[in-house]
Amino acid sequence: MFDPDIAPSGTLLGLLQRGRGDGTLHALAAPRAEALAVLNDCVLRDPRRDWQVENRSLYYARLYMQLDGGLEEIERHLFHPDDLLDTGEERTGLALAVLGHLAAYGRDAARLLLRSYAAAGSNWRWALDELALRDDDAGLMSLAPAVLARFPATEQGEAELAAAVRDAFEPRPWRLWAEDPRYGARLSAAGEQGSFDRWQRQLRPRGPRPGWSVTEVLQWAQEGLDLEPAEHRYLAAARCLGAVVAPEDRPELLRAARSGPDAARAAVLHHLAERGDPDALDLIEDAATCPFSSEPLVSAALASFERMRSVAAVERARVW
Repeated sequence: MFDPDIAPSGTLLGLLQRGRGDGTLHALAAPRAEALAVLNDCVLRDPRRDWQVENRSLYYARLYMQLDGGLEEIERHLFHPDDLLDTGEERTGLALAVLGHLAAYGRDAARLLLRSYAAAGSNWRWALDELALRDDDAGLMSLAPAVLARFPATEQGEAELAAAVRDAFEPRPWRLWAEDPRYGARLSAAGEQGSFDRWQRQLRPRGPRPGWSVTEVLQWAQEGLDLEPAEHRYLAAARCLGAVVAPEDRPELLRAARSGPDAARAAVLHHLAERGDPDALDLIEDAATCPFSSEPLVSAALASFERMRSVAAVERARVW
């Protein structure tokens, strides 16, 4: 996550950055050139604090359609030299998602731009996933040479290809290419390797595994943090708690949420928040505001609160 530069809420830029419904009305009432400039600013400099949990692409795509906006600025952004240096998904992800919606609305220019970027851009996987949902078979087949050329016929290249096939969010292009005799043998081998990799990971889970009691799950949450990020650890522990917690375990959960080790405490906060426990808000506030809380614990407490959808959570947010 990052902290974007957000304009005041009373400005057109501030309204569109926040995804406000009245932002569309203000944009349509503003001079078209001004509205398009602000819209491009939002799409090319993603204003979301956490781009993985806020969906804004459809909102912006509809506004492009209503303003009959061109795609020149998006094209310049995607193919800027920075694309070779800054390969993070957050730089181009929103623009690619907007193009995907525009392609679904029948904008051929958006689909062609996605094809060009899938063939040459650093975030080609995202572009390919967008096309998998919107392009025809002929369009996807035309991309096979460029995409497969990214993986040289070496041991490392074949391993990277297997990982790409295994982890593809939308498998349609890979399955389509596997049916072509020119690529079938290579992609069939990559698919088999990906399946084998998944099987191997199931046979060799990393680190200790929790037992089936609340105490054991909380102990496991704190163990092996050097093997994986703390966030992954406490989220996994929270899922385990959902399977093992009984009503008589609530006192132990409350003790852990107040004074347990950070990972165990974060797991319990997440578990209680998801279930709307009446003490969850107070426990989250204690963890987030205590001057002795670590930064990962504060982040975990805030993330747990963000998942709450109750009226009480909204009222507490207003008080804060």
